[in-house]
Amino acid sequence: MVLRPKGRLKGFSLLELMAVVGIILIVAAIAVPNITRAIRTSRIRGTAVEYANLLQNTRVRAINDDRFYSVYVQPPAGGNSAIAYADVYPMALNGTSGLGPPPAGHYNPGPPSDPMTPLSFGVLPQPVAAAPDVAALNAAFCVSCTPDLILNIAPTWGPDGMPCLSKASLDGTGTVCNSSGGPVAYVTYFQSTVSRQWSAVTVSPAGRVKTWHHEANGGGWSPQ
Repeated sequence: MVLRPKGRLKGFSLLELMAVVGIILIVAAIAVPNITRAIRTSRIRGTAVEYANLLQNTRVRAINDDRFYSVYVQPPAGGNSAIAYADVYPMALNGTSGLGPPPAGHYNPGPPSDPMTPLSFGVLPQPVAAAPDVAALNAAFCVSCTPDLILNIAPTWGPDGMPCLSKASLDGTGTVCNSSGGPVAYVTYFQSTVSRQWSAVTVSPAGRVKTWHHEANGGGWSPQ
């Protein structure tokens, strides 16, 4: 029997390996920015959804407790992200609740603790003066509202489950809803400090809570 020499194993050449690495780098250069943008978009949209959920839960709590509750945002501190919370505790016998708005007031860790939700890192509330296409958003969620009806302050729910402007009663013993009369609406704007993207949460005079996302390059506001 004649033994034939085995063929030599053939590997990849340096040129082929360099070509493969080049293709991987090109794909990564295209994919990584898209993935990063998707993550940032998810964060700001998620913040709007969680904030809207907190508003809904606060509304139910106001009805059940027969009180007025406001939702505030506590700025980030000590390496922690900002938080949104319903100013519930402590509850006074005269009907007032909570510790008031920051910076004088703050989230009450309890027990019992205020209902809260953390905001994503790098996502912060912004004033209406800085927000894009304000008139378009106002018309989209409350076409019959005049600009002075839509408030860019802490949303407040009354014991009837309707958005209201909580004020001290005339006798100073508690709080009342809309002591100046008339319905109110709310809008809260959020912006990513990294991607500069915008989201918003609106409350119509009828109490409907809705989340929105702003598309750049002329896309405008659209429901999430």
